[in-house]
Amino acid sequence: MIKKQNKNTTMSNDKPLVSFDYGIKYLLRDKGDYGVVEGFISALLKTRGYKDIKIISLLESESNKEDSKNKRSLADLIVEDEDHNKYIVEIERNVKDSFIHKSLFNTSRLIVDNLAQREDYTQILKVFHISLLYFPVGNGNGAIYHGKTIIHEIETNDKLSVHIKNQETGEVFDATDILPEYFYISVPLFNDRLEKEIDDWLHVMKYDEVPTNYHSPYMVQVAEKLSILKMTPEERARYSYYQKKLYNDRDELQAAETRGEARGEAKGKAEENIRVKTEIAKAMLLDRNSAEKIAKITGLSIAEIEKLKS
Repeated sequence: MIKKQNKNTTMSNDKPLVSFDYGIKYLLRDKGDYGVVEGFISALLKTRGYKDIKIISLLESESNKEDSKNKRSLADLIVEDEDHNKYIVEIERNVKDSFIHKSLFNTSRLIVDNLAQREDYTQILKVFHISLLYFPVGNGNGAIYHGKTIIHEIETNDKLSVHIKNQETGEVFDATDILPEYFYISVPLFNDRLEKEIDDWLHVMKYDEVPTNYHSPYMVQVAEKLSILKMTPEERARYSYYQKKLYNDRDELQAAETRGEARGEAKGKAEENIRVKTEIAKAMLLDRNSAEKIAKITGLSIAEIEKLKS
């Protein structure tokens, strides 16, 4: 258990840190380093009224076994809160605009994997999906978006609540609470104001450094455990490879988007060209010009002109 620091404690920023997304993977390799990741997840969940969590285990689902280029999940975890409620937490990094589809796909896969292991629908664990986005989203007025499924009756707008009793504990709970919840964090849109605990984590993600004045008791651990200077040469080499791969994938995506835009523009010009030629051909047909003359002027084939006639 780490000792909590006073609010607005001052810390020196003379040590560069690895990027936070890499830090998650880096820290979870050692069971003794779960504290930083637990601190981040707890700070985020507390923004929606949930309690602090502890990581119970890393989830080895079928989706985790995929090629990293297709999945890019940083972590799939089983966590437990102070009231002994268990959840699945998925954290992933995204640098492309298909993050909504990807998060839905991966969340669904986690649920299926979890069900396959337990073979009982009532034992499905709630999933919290966390996407770290390294591009702006929304209207630019905030960095964190949250959403979940709420079911209402159409005419009365009453919220559906299905009460189920836990046979083991006797506790009554709302079954609709197992529906997944999504957090999308647009790192570039953090406004740099350090007002809440979660702001410290956003600062770390955006600048790869611990803020000078911080609220979170975990910032001391972040500065200590994510320091590049304390990595071995082999660890620094792995980090460099990770960054290079991210940049290469980003460049590939941008190049593909550029090619797609170019193809779209070329197709649009070609379609417009055909439309203009067709209109000219129609006008010439009304003036009783021969198909040969129309073909010579417009570049359309005789067959295309005969088709226009019919």
